[in-house]
Amino acid sequence: MPLSGVDPAVFWPIRRNLFINCSGALALLVTVAIAGLGFRSYAHGKYLDEQLEIARQVQSELLPPLTEKYAGVQLSTEYTPAEQVGGDFYDVFGLKDERLALVMGDVSGKGVPAALLMGVIHGAVRSSLWSESSAQQESESRQLNRLLCERSAGERYASMFWSYYDPRLHSLSYVNAGHCAPLLARKSKSSGNKIEISRLHVGGPVLGVLPDARYEQATLEVSSGNLLVMFSDGLVEATNSTGEEYGEGHLRELLAVVIEKSADEIRRAILASLASFAGGEGLRDDLTILVAKFL
Repeated sequence: MPLSGVDPAVFWPIRRNLFINCSGALALLVTVAIAGLGFRSYAHGKYLDEQLEIARQVQSELLPPLTEKYAGVQLSTEYTPAEQVGGDFYDVFGLKDERLALVMGDVSGKGVPAALLMGVIHGAVRSSLWSESSAQQESESRQLNRLLCERSAGERYASMFWSYYDPRLHSLSYVNAGHCAPLLARKSKSSGNKIEISRLHVGGPVLGVLPDARYEQATLEVSSGNLLVMFSDGLVEATNSTGEEYGEGHLRELLAVVIEKSADEIRRAILASLASFAGGEGLRDDLTILVAKFL
């Protein structure tokens, strides 16, 4: 029978079902394609997350466990990266003649690139003979600076405060390469109730910018009860809801009050003060604090 002679109403249900089935098949095909692309993105994202977690673990293993006790000093630290890995670093390790190395640095930027450069600097600090003498530390500072200038091509730079404490001489020798000046708090010799707070700023510019930069070592006397607080800019540049920075002033006021406490109590007091100041504002940068109380 010719189709033209058939009542159109007979074909309408068939055409409708065919249209619905084709539309469903097309939608399913699009869904499968999108799901395939999404799965690739998801798998890639999971891979990156796993690699970042490995990097975080490696970085955390570079930081020293403070379970070991050192002669003449009580230590407490805080390390909170803004991302999974960060550019801040600190180190504490024993040297010959019972001396103790206290190091802190901050690589520009955050994330994996900063963490990689941090590893390079960390290795250089551990492997060089910078603590042998004043001239040796100044020389090693120049060499490390030239290395970063050559390898980072000005894209990355780092600040670093590296020092060593000698319990026999009751002295602290250091070079500050553009890092936030640590604060040394101690009671005044002329007035026992007055607290003197000094900035340890002697040294030179940040590492990795000026190839011919010069660095100078400083040495100062430390006594029982003196307090050294080293920190990264994540502390002093933390802001509250109005955009005001925590700043060095708040830290100075706090140290004058808590100087008699233990190193761990002082660290917790600093964190509590920062949390109270910042309110609900999160960290914009890596936060690192090292408190050393000389005994």
